[in-house]
Amino acid sequence: MGEVSVFAPSHITGIFTVKDGCKKPVFKGSRGAGVSLRKGVYTTVRLEKNHRWDVSVYLNGKPVNGKMTVSLATVKKFFRLASPNKVLINHKVEVPIGAGYGVSGACALSLSLALNEALNTGLSKVEAAQIAHTAEIECKTGLGTVLAESFGGVEIRVEAGAPGIGSLKKIENVEKFMVLSLCWGGLPTKKFLRNEAFKKRVNMVGGVLLNKLIKNPSIDSLMFLSRRFADRLNLYTLRLKKILAGLAELEKELRPFSMNMFGEAVFTLIERERLGEVVRRLKLFNGFGGQLIVSDIDNLGARIIG
Repeated sequence: MGEVSVFAPSHITGIFTVKDGCKKPVFKGSRGAGVSLRKGVYTTVRLEKNHRWDVSVYLNGKPVNGKMTVSLATVKKFFRLASPNKVLINHKVEVPIGAGYGVSGACALSLSLALNEALNTGLSKVEAAQIAHTAEIECKTGLGTVLAESFGGVEIRVEAGAPGIGSLKKIENVEKFMVLSLCWGGLPTKKFLRNEAFKKRVNMVGGVLLNKLIKNPSIDSLMFLSRRFADRLNLYTLRLKKILAGLAELEKELRPFSMNMFGEAVFTLIERERLGEVVRRLKLFNGFGGQLIVSDIDNLGARIIG
């Protein structure tokens, strides 16, 4: 097949724990909880037969010049599965990059599904998703994002690992909710995932809170426990501290805002009918700035669209 397009939702993680003591990347990952967004990544793959592999990656129409390491890592895993091609990859990304919206995972996942279809390699969706998960683990750009984005929804990842190995449960009755997020920039995911002391703290705090969420799976519990997780880790920049202080009055009427893991960004889940009112009130805050992201929840997960 000459051209294939795939959509993968973006994803915000509110709580997580780390499992990285295994040798095989498919067994590494994270337990955790978060939400998949209808705003995500659209990846198109175009192929031309060639005597050698020749890969070009574009991000929102611009060449990335080797910066999309997870995309390159993903496509290289197909070199042994198919004959050489000239591969043109274009990622259209609808959310901020490097700011806790799971873009690396969505790029890897949508790309792997597209390559599997375009190259006719015959992998199942789960097997193609495992390639994306492995690429993200090896590039240290994420842990459990691919598992979450494969299935969508508001999820609790109860077992760590790649799709087919890790497992999740969806929080039900989420149709009336939307995702509301404010973003100012990124935080260094790789730095956090390489820090052993930090990972121990994450596992201690996250494990307790995740077990509470499993016992009481609801939107309210997710946001309350995510905020407690963020407060305990205290990765807040000075700006985020000011933002959360400014949101305190609004939170009394809604659910807590919490911090995207990892990004200089906050999010909450809100009933659709209250969205307009809340957005208007947010715009009245002086000095907030940042990018406002409003999205439906994506309940379907990554899928071929053309």
